[in-house]
Amino acid sequence: MGAAPAEFDEVAGTIRLRLGEGLAGWVARYGEATAVENKWEDSRYRYIPALRGEEFQSMASVPLRRPAGVVGVLNVHSRQPQFFSEEDVARLGEVASLLAGIVENAVLYDRLATREADLERSAAGMIELQELDRRRIAADIHDGISQRLVSTYYHLQAARTLSSDEAVTRQLEAAESLVSDALGEARRAIVGLRPVVLDDLGLGAALTSLATSLGGPAEVEVDLDDGCRAAPHVETALYRIAQEALQNVVKHAGARHVAVRLHNEGDTVELVVTDDGVGYDTVVTGSPDSYGLTGMRERAALVGAQLQLRSSPGGGTAVIVRAPSAAVSALPPEKRAVSGSGRASGDPPPSERNPAPSSPSTPPGGGSSG
Repeated sequence: MGAAPAEFDEVAGTIRLRLGEGLAGWVARYGEATAVENKWEDSRYRYIPALRGEEFQSMASVPLRRPAGVVGVLNVHSRQPQFFSEEDVARLGEVASLLAGIVENAVLYDRLATREADLERSAAGMIELQELDRRRIAADIHDGISQRLVSTYYHLQAARTLSSDEAVTRQLEAAESLVSDALGEARRAIVGLRPVVLDDLGLGAALTSLATSLGGPAEVEVDLDDGCRAAPHVETALYRIAQEALQNVVKHAGARHVAVRLHNEGDTVELVVTDDGVGYDTVVTGSPDSYGLTGMRERAALVGAQLQLRSSPGGGTAVIVRAPSAAVSALPPEKRAVSGSGRASGDPPPSERNPAPSSPSTPPGGGSSG
């Protein structure tokens, strides 16, 4: 730490000395205060042009001591030679003792902030790499399995048209139905692996799409703040948590009403998924959806979010997530934008960009997959 007038503010933090280098480095290494009557005659002194040392003759240098060791050095310069007495050095030592705690706290705070930033970048990178894997798998399903299913469907359809045997025709129709169901499942898997609407329109639209496609007898209510956005990896984590929560509703809750809410609260985004289903005892770790809850907690922890689960037998379930809205993406745009098959990550497979209506020549499982 260098004590300097405001005119030196512009060079603050730009000058580095190795431990033991210069008078400040010597004091930092040995933890001893020193007063130099004429610094130009002291071999320990190092001239630094930016600090205009030629304007000063004498100096005192005292360590900032803490229990863990020296955390800094306080330098005081004078234009007069032989300016600092032993009493002056002692008084400067008292000032240094007061400053040492402040400096140590500042250093620790800076280290903590750096570590938190590193952790956030690591979490963002992990989530984005997971999503890249999902996009690659979705592309593989589309370009491989889906195409073969479509081809099989058309071959079965052609065979049925040519068949004059009623029993064979019925079997071909049954096979067409099975292939169509498989194609529909493949397309749902593609959408689940990477919903295009999340890339194109953001979290709110993606949650709306997810909730309205829930299926089953439950009535779904969606309540979203307009323009509620967060960092990309935070939105992805929130979407996946909502996806898992809604899947648990379908599989286990037997709910009649489901609500999905997304709101901004200052620099925090809050996601709430509630249902009026059967609920369960949260103390019972062997609940049927415990694996999904573990995944939700892990996703929340990765983005620094707080996940709260409320449920009781017969009392429904509420999943509440509060996540920081501001964060920085960990991957460069060119890596975030390209999927495993070379398409832009925001682009859906051709079958989902231009779905065709079902017709005698279109697989009932969805639009054309070409």
